[in-house]
Amino acid sequence: MRKRENGQSIVELALAFPLLIFILLGVVDIGRIFYVTVSLNDAAEEGAIYAATDPTGTAEIKSRAANASTGLVTIAEDDVTSIYASLTAGAPVTVTVEYDFTFYMPVAKTFFSGDTITLRGQAVNPIISP
Repeated sequence: MRKRENGQSIVELALAFPLLIFILLGVVDIGRIFYVTVSLNDAAEEGAIYAATDPTGTAEIKSRAANASTGLVTIAEDDVTSIYASLTAGAPVTVTVEYDFTFYMPVAKTFFSGDTITLRGQAVNPIISP
């Protein structure tokens, strides 16, 4: 009876291995999405801190937010926007940072339209001095 079971564990591993890889890549992508979202929020907060003191300096706001991104997330200055309603002290200024996230898992194309999704980070601070 023992001879008929030779190779059974290899067949079971061959059947389960693709599912395990699929789950692993999904977990890695979810972790990367979390990391990118935290990085975008940090970069937006850096830009909002600068915008609170100089809301009309859009080039400096964009530069400050883009320079705050390090490591795996590189933000271009064109992906940073700032919006303010008025230049009075206490009025809110909003800085938004966008990033096109690319999935590792190729099956993500079926759930999303394409290989990438746009993630956003946003921060709001009151204007300190106009």
